Amino acid sequence: MPNTKAVGVAYSDPQFDSVAVTGASSLAAVTATTVGATGAVSAMSGTAVPAGGTAGAGLLVSSTANLGVFFGSGAPTLAAAQGSLYMRTDGSSTSTRLYVNTNGSTTWTNVTTAA
Repeated sequence: MPNTKAVGVAYSDPQFDSVAVTGASSLAAVTATTVGATGAVSAMSGTAVPAGGTAGAGLLVSSTANLGVFFGSGAPTLAAAQGSLYMRTDGSSTSTRLYVNTNGSTTWTNVTTAA
């Protein structure tokens, strides 16, 4: 039988193995082993598109600092982990839409995409 509990501002219970949110919700953070969703998942929806991207503001993965998928307008200028991806919102050609970080700092190489 699943545990159910009305959650207020902050709540922690080591007995929970999953959390379900029904209806529209705005959560500052969810920490879980697995998060599942039916339908769309929004992230950073209250954030304007930053010029050059913003370190730490994106979809972060693993315990590696600043490894993830970032977004912004213009060429990327943020520092991120090697292998991170950057989606450019104002990219207008096959070589200005997507970038990959190649040195774990601020060097980004464009990825050429199909038309």
